Amino acid sequence: MSRLVAEIPVVLQEKDAMKYLFLLLFPTSVFAQVVNLKEVAIHPGQGLEIVKKMIAAIPQNYDTSNVTMAAFYKEYIRLADDTLNYNESELEVKGDQWKVTKYGRKKMFSNPDFQFYNWISNIANAPAGALREDLIKHVNTRYSILNPGYFRYYNYYVDSLRGNQLVIAVVPKNNNRKGLVSGRLYIDTASLALVRCELVASPAGIRHVNKHGRGGIRYTLMSKFIKASMDFEQIRMMVTYQQENGKYYLQEVKRHWETVINSNKRHLKDAPWRADFSLSVKSRALQKDTLVAIHQQNFSRADTLRGMLSPLRTCYDVTFYHLDAAIDLDRHFISGNNKIRYNVISPFDIMQVDLYANMKIREILFRGQSLTFTREANAVFIKFPGVQPAGTIAEITIYYEGTPQIPDKSISMNGGVIWDKDDLGNPWAQVVCQGSGASLWWPCKDHLSDEPDSMQIWITVPTGFSEVSNGRLLRQVSLSDQKTRFEWSVSYPINNYNVTFSIGKYTHYTDQGVNYYVMPYHLEQAKVYFKEIPSMLSCYEQHFGPYPFARDGFTLVESLYPMEHQSGVCVGRIPNDPHPEFASVVWHEAAHEWWGNNISCKDMADMWIHEAFATYAEGIYYGCRDGETAAREFLYDQREQVQNKRPVTGVYNVNNIFYDISDMYTKGSLLLFTLQNVINDASLWQRLLLAIQQHFRYQTLSADELVQFICDFTGKDYHYLFNQYLHYTRIPLLQYSLSEKGTTLTVRYRWVADVPDFRMPVKVKKLGFIYPGPEWKTLVLQNQTAADFDIDDEEFYIETEEVE
Repeated sequence: MSRLVAEIPVVLQEKDAMKYLFLLLFPTSVFAQVVNLKEVAIHPGQGLEIVKKMIAAIPQNYDTSNVTMAAFYKEYIRLADDTLNYNESELEVKGDQWKVTKYGRKKMFSNPDFQFYNWISNIANAPAGALREDLIKHVNTRYSILNPGYFRYYNYYVDSLRGNQLVIAVVPKNNNRKGLVSGRLYIDTASLALVRCELVASPAGIRHVNKHGRGGIRYTLMSKFIKASMDFEQIRMMVTYQQENGKYYLQEVKRHWETVINSNKRHLKDAPWRADFSLSVKSRALQKDTLVAIHQQNFSRADTLRGMLSPLRTCYDVTFYHLDAAIDLDRHFISGNNKIRYNVISPFDIMQVDLYANMKIREILFRGQSLTFTREANAVFIKFPGVQPAGTIAEITIYYEGTPQIPDKSISMNGGVIWDKDDLGNPWAQVVCQGSGASLWWPCKDHLSDEPDSMQIWITVPTGFSEVSNGRLLRQVSLSDQKTRFEWSVSYPINNYNVTFSIGKYTHYTDQGVNYYVMPYHLEQAKVYFKEIPSMLSCYEQHFGPYPFARDGFTLVESLYPMEHQSGVCVGRIPNDPHPEFASVVWHEAAHEWWGNNISCKDMADMWIHEAFATYAEGIYYGCRDGETAAREFLYDQREQVQNKRPVTGVYNVNNIFYDISDMYTKGSLLLFTLQNVINDASLWQRLLLAIQQHFRYQTLSADELVQFICDFTGKDYHYLFNQYLHYTRIPLLQYSLSEKGTTLTVRYRWVADVPDFRMPVKVKKLGFIYPGPEWKTLVLQNQTAADFDIDDEEFYIETEEVE
């Protein structure tokens, strides 16, 4: 007798008439095949119990660690009889990450209607999509048939016994929008391991995918732009697992999609579009780990010198910089000087400034006298001839030169100077130093908490090149030796990493008060790409207040890398085929003028203040251009990008450039979206955003100061909410149980979270707010069923779990 049959509850065989009735109702059921087992028979209704046992056995049956695997990937996309995209590739896979190690056969469409055919033939991150179909690794994801929170939306029936595999049929219950699939689970009777899964999208699933699963708001925008639609009609998937050395591993994922394409412009009516994707695991290298470079950072004294506000830094406050630097494009060399004007806060005779050790200091002058200095790592300690009394305003000028570091792209915040060429072969250079800090290319007090009140930036480049920094361009000065100096003035506080240069063969134009610097060969594309900038600025001013740097103007710069450089925002390369609807990188970087530049964090650990609000602002602009529903769909779609591997908040008082910053963008944005829905008052929410900008205008702030301001302004304590989402990786889990008795539904619910007093209110659709806490609460509802109870996990970034 199999272990499965031995362990599940049994039903003694009934009389022949009852067996005959079962066979009529379930002609392919297990009864037809176990009728000769005289001891027991399995009741069809036990399907869910068997699935629960299978889930409980996952830890002993599967290796769910991030084993490195070699895999083969293939995709084949066609429209009617035309091949749109066929490619094969070999991959290296670890967890949900992958990279191509070898390309195989490849065929792409060849059609002059590039925009349309590119749209219907390219599937972004298809291998990643296949990996997310691994049911075992993603048991508790939303809508999964193995997620206990979704059991009530399905019926689980014992279907048949095929060899040593028991087949469980999964069928959506009637009239529910969360039963997105139907299918079969093949469970090994000896080990209770899931060895095969076949799923087909239900009508509700097709509706869901057509609303949320085609790229969200970006799909909607592109569909309008190219005047075409793509509507899913069928989605099928099969996942198999294979046993190896006593454990089961992912073996294969196959997906089949069927849609119809409609485009009056192209005379297409319900044209059949078909796509097949397969990912097959070739081998597992259990000791191999080449895909993901993991940087374990043990902080050193050098990190503390850079990140800590020591007495040698707090003793003075910078009020003005005058940076005068010459850039040698051939030698990749910088030389110049920086005048630092400061106010003495407390008496000192030694002060710390910062300049990377590979950059040489030639001299430091104070009142015409050369000062001595010592170095430790990237910190420079300057010795004065006497004690400078508090209240004194003084200046030093530091002369320096050197070859600055170039960015290390394997480390998210390791910056430097990018030396490259434009499409015509001309030198093109840009500095990007968020994280690493401005001291990699000029001497300064390199701490986020201290911004100068104003600044002069003079950059000298070879004649014939343009140079774009921050603020207003006061003049261009022709120098000897075929050099030109560009003199810029910043009349507002500016954080050091925003001080920049972009050097290239730019052309300059203005439109409605905005300055644009672009490559000449992209001039016409730029005018299309930037078409919506005035309306974007108007939207941001409506929600966040007046543009913060009116005296300095607003400039957008085509660049080698997108970056929020204050009043000289760099937006990356302009596409050859531009669509203003897809200029979200521009919207993000421009939003930093409010979130990151107008208000700035004091410590890099709170950099989420910059990135979360700027990412949330992208959704704000979507709402301005396409309505509130579009904004909410955009914000909802950000969930796919959250990793939840490290807390959003970094480590304070050190220069942690190895910090994985990815979640501070989308998870931070979802935190704000959740807070917006918890507040549940559109007018109050908008007043709050405006108030934050006004209260902290031209200041640096900590996360603690921001959160306290939000609590004071709204009159409610939200510390628990920020602590959970910022300081822990786990998403708050709402556990609940449902008990029906007649027309009465009893609901028990509580939060499971890391913060002990987590008590965030959350909505139940058609009911309103409930107020869970860490302890179980009970709610009794009349004239409701379990299927009616629907927690709003679309506007609240939470996880849910139904328990017994």
